[in-house]
Amino acid sequence: MTLARAHLLIIGLTALNYAMMLVFSTPKLLTAADGLWPFDMRIMGYSLEEATQYVTTITPEGRLFYLEVQQMLDTFFPALLAISLMLTLYRLAPKLPVMFLFPVSGALFDYYENASIAQILLTNAPDQGLVEVASLLTGLKFASIAISLLAILWFWRKGSANG
Repeated sequence: MTLARAHLLIIGLTALNYAMMLVFSTPKLLTAADGLWPFDMRIMGYSLEEATQYVTTITPEGRLFYLEVQQMLDTFFPALLAISLMLTLYRLAPKLPVMFLFPVSGALFDYYENASIAQILLTNAPDQGLVEVASLLTGLKFASIAISLLAILWFWRKGSANG
């Protein structure tokens, strides 16, 4: 299999995994939490009050779904996204592997975020420190992904300009 085909396959798997979360699990979680967004989709993070509101609003079935189904889907997604971004960066700027730090750190932040969210979901009275760490990890995850995407856009435009 060529690098180009492997790259397309990984992007396809990443898109499929994300689509499953977006179309299947997110609507279930929104319904179970009376319209409140799941923690890992809150780009700007969340406060202790917002976390407490979420865990006291979500139904027991919704909480179980978040812990079992959503977190399982989100076990695959960070690695798939990181590999997709790294392959894209490699193909656009093969002499700058330092750029891989952003997708890799984004995946690591996502995994630690998932562990923190699981701990929050296991209680009706989340700990201030745990919520602050989880919210920070959420922000760092999104920042790492954004930097990766901006770098891809920059390298792509630079390559397009050079012919």
